[in-house]
Amino acid sequence: MSAGSLPWLSRPGLAGGIDRDGSRAEELLGLGFGSVEFGTVVAHPQAPFGLAPLTARLAALPSRPAGGAAIGIGIGLPPGASETELPNLWLAGLLGAWPVADYVSFNLSAQAYRPLLAAAHLPLLGRALHGVAAGRACLPRPVALALKLPLGDGDAPLPAVAEVAAAAGFDALTVVLPEGDKACPRLAALAGRLRGGPALVAVGGMRCRADVAAARAAGAVGIQVHRAFRDHGPACLAALLGR
Repeated sequence: MSAGSLPWLSRPGLAGGIDRDGSRAEELLGLGFGSVEFGTVVAHPQAPFGLAPLTARLAALPSRPAGGAAIGIGIGLPPGASETELPNLWLAGLLGAWPVADYVSFNLSAQAYRPLLAAAHLPLLGRALHGVAAGRACLPRPVALALKLPLGDGDAPLPAVAEVAAAAGFDALTVVLPEGDKACPRLAALAGRLRGGPALVAVGGMRCRADVAAARAAGAVGIQVHRAFRDHGPACLAALLGR
């Protein structure tokens, strides 16, 4: 897939964490966002927020109109899981999510997952990302793949896993922007490094049309909101679009 095959990125998306179990799915999908990401959930039957109950709720929704919001599902790891389980759990997440999802996002942004971003884990992440991409190739319909990761603060090196995801054939990187005036320059640096690679989706600090414009000028193809929706509800969409 290419960025042009992800049409929902032309409108602001709703980030994961607002609805983890699908209980608000019909409401959220009807608000006018380009996409709504559900989860983060895990492919484990005993997990507090499991994948199977979410997909069951999403499968029971009425048919969506053409051009309606895309459905994303965020995949994480169950508490206490060994890092060596990551490739199998992410692949299980893809296989469980694809029947109802337009894209599946693999989450490395949560604080609990950030130790996996250490250089020592890069080979493990490579196996997981390439395994998911290989699993996607066997599905009966195309599903976009996204990786969610922190962009990092200050002058820290850009996340090396971004290039690994690009090499694996991921379609999008959802990058959590740091606070402060270095967010857009860091985003621009990542966009330059990945030129022609995955579409960049910026999340963090998106509150008005100027924020969206700055992120897009720095190389973001799309944006997502989380806190703005928690603070202002659906009215945040009008602010993002400058209406």
